[in-house]
Amino acid sequence: MENSSVLSIMKAISDVFPQETSIAIADKSKFIYYQPSRAIDLKIKPGDDIHEGTLTRKALSRKQKIEQLLDHSVFGVPYYAMSTPILSQGDAEGCITAIFPPTATPGLPKLPRHHFLIGKGEDRWVPIPLSDIHFIESDKGKTYLYTERGMYVNKYSLIELENILPPDLFVRCHRAYMINVYSIDEIHPDFHSTFMLIMNDSARTRVPVSQKYASAFRRLMGF
Repeated sequence: MENSSVLSIMKAISDVFPQETSIAIADKSKFIYYQPSRAIDLKIKPGDDIHEGTLTRKALSRKQKIEQLLDHSVFGVPYYAMSTPILSQGDAEGCITAIFPPTATPGLPKLPRHHFLIGKGEDRWVPIPLSDIHFIESDKGKTYLYTERGMYVNKYSLIELENILPPDLFVRCHRAYMINVYSIDEIHPDFHSTFMLIMNDSARTRVPVSQKYASAFRRLMGF
């Protein structure tokens, strides 16, 4: 797409989205325009390649609009995005992506903020007080709540739970784990990850803290 086309597109959509929205425009292989907002900035630069895992790449490949809440894995921060391909005779010539802070999800229903989460057992659903949850694990597309009463499946992803759960109680420590800070019994340095947590559940479960989350974890815990 030519620069004049990009400017025309930006003028047309400038009043559509709220001020907290960042806008990225891409052709088939690279980003050609980026307008960050004060609320969210993915540090995209014109000329950057469109990597696998981005919503822009998915929209171009599928040739359809996609909305999704994404984690830290691609740009280092979680965000919510809506990507719409620009089609010409059935071919995706480019893509417009609107990027929002993870707490602003205009295309998704607002997530409930309770003092419990619903866990699914074999034949029932159980309201589980937050204080009863030692840690939360994501494995093969499912989310598991670990309590003294057992393990339960929860419908939300870890990135969604980051926006539901109180940040002074639950902290993300690994791409696959969130922990209840009051369920930590010991913190050990570890060779394979930055730290290894020993939880105070009956199994004395070991939960890793990866390098990606180590700084935020240390700030929260105060060491």
